[in-house]
Amino acid sequence: MKKNPGKKPSTKKALSWARTREAVTAYTQSLPRKANLIIIGFLFAWALLLYGNTLRNSYAIDDSLLTENDMVRQGVKAIPAIFSSYLLDEDKYTGGQTNDYRPVAKASYAIEYSLWGEKPGRSHLVSVFLYFIASLITFYVLRRLLINFNILFPVLITVLFMAHPVHTEVVASLRNRDEILAYLFGMAGMYNLLSYISTRKIRFVVYTCAWFMIACISKQSALPFAGLYILVLYFFGNLKTGTIMRLGFFIFLAAGAAFLIPGFIIPHAPRSSFYFENALYFEKKLWLRLGTAMMSLLFYLRILFYPHPLLYYYGYNMIPLASLWSPLAQLSALVYTVLLVYAGINIRRKKFLAFAILWYLVSIFMYSNLLLPVVGVVAERFVFLASLGFVMALVFLIFRLFKTEPGSLTIEFESRFKIIGLVLVILVPYVIHTVNRNTDWRNIMSLFTKDIPHLQKSAKANYQYAGYLISTLNDDEEFLKYGSADQALRENIKKHLYLSLKVYPGGYNTLNDMGRVFLQIDKRYDSALYCFQKAVAVDPALIPGWSNLGMTYRQLGEYPRALECYQKVLVLEPGNPQAYFAIGEIYSDLGDVNTSLYYYDLGWKSSGKK
Repeated sequence: MKKNPGKKPSTKKALSWARTREAVTAYTQSLPRKANLIIIGFLFAWALLLYGNTLRNSYAIDDSLLTENDMVRQGVKAIPAIFSSYLLDEDKYTGGQTNDYRPVAKASYAIEYSLWGEKPGRSHLVSVFLYFIASLITFYVLRRLLINFNILFPVLITVLFMAHPVHTEVVASLRNRDEILAYLFGMAGMYNLLSYISTRKIRFVVYTCAWFMIACISKQSALPFAGLYILVLYFFGNLKTGTIMRLGFFIFLAAGAAFLIPGFIIPHAPRSSFYFENALYFEKKLWLRLGTAMMSLLFYLRILFYPHPLLYYYGYNMIPLASLWSPLAQLSALVYTVLLVYAGINIRRKKFLAFAILWYLVSIFMYSNLLLPVVGVVAERFVFLASLGFVMALVFLIFRLFKTEPGSLTIEFESRFKIIGLVLVILVPYVIHTVNRNTDWRNIMSLFTKDIPHLQKSAKANYQYAGYLISTLNDDEEFLKYGSADQALRENIKKHLYLSLKVYPGGYNTLNDMGRVFLQIDKRYDSALYCFQKAVAVDPALIPGWSNLGMTYRQLGEYPRALECYQKVLVLEPGNPQAYFAIGEIYSDLGDVNTSLYYYDLGWKSSGKK
């Protein structure tokens, strides 16, 4: 017997499907081809307005991954090797091993190198274009999520999201392109998940998992998307709990695969942990760990509401260790408790503001230092994904401020004028700050010059700056002649090494570089001796400190102690040619020609030279 076509579905499931089909129809009819082209053109122009001036930028800090990496410089033929190796073999400033598996961004650098070599302007254009694509997908995801909302609502969210100054580190820094890619592929997975919601075709779940895995190997900052996918399924999917759990299982399975697969491709190489990057690596007291985590979370809210100053790095002691009972930690705990309680109360009612808050909380959790310490303690790039939740909540509250429902298909002119006016009040300083901040990323020196005055409490940032100033001398031979160089530059190097040691007296590399300044520039051998002795006490297994200590003892005429230092180098690294040459020089000073020639000969043989 045929069903009456005019009869309404009687079951809840049929009603849900009918509403879904209606939503899809409304969506496809609401954005005709011309409107799509207008939106695409507008967002592309908006991206260029915000970040077009980065095309004049050169390479900035950490961009040596593009300019000095052997694999990248091999071009496309190195892509198989790129996908079977870590991002870096060694951290430039710590010497520690890294275990970051991010082949997608690295492969993009290799492709660019094959196409045009080292042309930073073109590489910046690629990053801006990727940011535009990521933003475009964001709009279409929002449009599908908010199908019954006025189109002004997702448009304003997208425009504010793109303009937020906190994104400058991600877009203006070529090194951080992996954040854009992780976000882009994660949102591509979200778009396919919404296709599953509207069609119930399982292939879209497969596509979602595939995009999610690509996002995760772009950078692990994509991991929160697993929680965000489930959040979207719950708020917008009209699905039973069992179905959401089954889909969640496959999503987390994809996350696990993306996390474990690199271990089958390349050997595990645990990343070295350093106190000056995050003191929580070595802190065991629970109330200090929790207090510092709450300070981190307060920092994220602060830069979202007031994104100034923006800095390329933070680290110890920009966010100091804090007790859970400190006033600011308590304030942070109170704010986040209010957010959690509001979201918890309204989650069953599926309120949009609760969704926006949960998006923010899920996205920021992995960078909160609550579970594991984060390299650098905090960073602006860590709030890239979370900032979308912040902007969704902000635009929603602006609508409600003027007593306008975002779901209203028609909005009166007066209300629309007020809403757009307030958004513009926010947008103007956003745009100005973003464009100006891009110029700070013009090159390494401009970034240091702008940021270092605000980084007096960062041990690593001051060490990096001093190290960069030293590196401008090209090589060690020029460094040895540096005594006649510009006095202001000499004092600047010592100033920032001192600031780094003031924050963290146990910095091996900082002690070693300060000792080199005293030894080779100032000829203050007693001060150099003190620095090198402290350095080898911090880490007796590292060679540079012992070599420099031996050099200092030689300058002081304490030859037996100098010989002991170089013998220590040979124990740590048998056959080290520089140690043999240094011992030969000492015996030459002592007038023992035969022994001197013997060690010189060992040095030549060890270096492979005749």
